[in-house]
Amino acid sequence: MAQENTTSSVGGVATTPVGGWRENLPPLLGPTKVPLAAPAVMLCIIVVVMLFAAPTFFSVGNLRAIAMDASLFMLLGVGMTAVITSRGIDLSIGAILILSSVAFAAALKDFGLPLFLALFIGLAVGALCGLVNGLLVTKLKMPDFIVTLSTELVFRGLALVYAGGGVFFGFPEAIRFFGRGRIGEVPIPLIVALAVVVIAHLIFAYHRVGVRLHAVGANPLGAKRLGVNVQNYRIGVYVFMGLIAAIGGIMLAGRLDAVVASGAVTILLNTIAAVIVGGTYLFGGRGSVVGTFLGAWLLAAITNAVVMLGFEAFWQNVAAGAVILITIGLYSHRSGRSEE
Repeated sequence: MAQENTTSSVGGVATTPVGGWRENLPPLLGPTKVPLAAPAVMLCIIVVVMLFAAPTFFSVGNLRAIAMDASLFMLLGVGMTAVITSRGIDLSIGAILILSSVAFAAALKDFGLPLFLALFIGLAVGALCGLVNGLLVTKLKMPDFIVTLSTELVFRGLALVYAGGGVFFGFPEAIRFFGRGRIGEVPIPLIVALAVVVIAHLIFAYHRVGVRLHAVGANPLGAKRLGVNVQNYRIGVYVFMGLIAAIGGIMLAGRLDAVVASGAVTILLNTIAAVIVGGTYLFGGRGSVVGTFLGAWLLAAITNAVVMLGFEAFWQNVAAGAVILITIGLYSHRSGRSEE
C-alpha cells in the first residue's frame, strides 16, 4: 500500500512531507522576505542631501562617529529582530544593558576579580535577565509587553540600588579598545557588530533555526503541530537578547570608559526603531537582519545629519521620528497596492 505524501505549511512557508520536515526545511522564501527598498532609499536620500548641504558629513572623523552609533543599534537590533520575529517584544533591553555593565564593573572594581571572570559575570547577568523574561512570558503565560516593562523597572532599579548614583570609571585598556579602539580607521565596535550581523543573517536566512523562528512568529500553533518546541524558541530569543544587551553594555562601558547606572534611557526606542524601519513585522513572523542593518545606519545617519546641518540636538528626535513615519508609510503603501 502506497504511503500518502502529506505536506504542510507554517506561516505560508511550505514544508516537505510532515514525517521528514526536520531534514527538509526550506530556505527563506515567500512572506518571510522583507522589502529593503524603503530604508535603502531613505539612506540614499540622506547621502545625496548631505553631499551638497554639508560635505564635511563625509569626513573620516564624522563617518567614524556615525559608525560608532550605528554599531550599537546594529548589535542590539539583531537581538530585537529575533525577539520580534518570534512574536515577542522586549522593553527591558536598556535596563539589562545597564545592569550587566554594572555587574561587570562591580566584579572588576569592587571585588577585584580578574578581567575574564568579570566579563563572564556581566554576560551571565544579561543572559539570566533574558531567561527571567522568557520564563515569565512562556511558563506563566504573561503578556511580554507587561513582563518586560516590569522587568525594565526591576533591573534598572537593582542597578541604581547597587551603584547608589555613583559612576564606575577607569577600565582596562582591553575594554577601552573593545569599546572605542580601531584597526586603521575602522572602529572595533563596527567590526564586532558586522560580524554579529553576518552570522545572524546566515542563521535567519539559511539555517533551520531561522525558518523555525519565523514559523513560531507567524503561526505558533502550526509550528507546534509540526514538532517545533515553541516555548524553547521563545525562551531562547529572550536569553539571546539579554546576552546581546550585555555585550552592548560592556562595549558602551569601553567607549565611555565609564558605567552610569542611570544611562541608556533612549537605547530601547532607537533599537526598536532600527528594527521596524528595517522591515521586521511588529507582530511577528517576518524579520530581516539585513533590514535592521540598514535601519541602524539610517537612524545613525539622520541624527548625525541634523547636527551637521546646524540644528540643535533636540531636533534629532523630530528628524528620526519623521524618517520612521515616512519609511513605514512606504511599507504601508506597498502593502496596500499588493492587496488590491
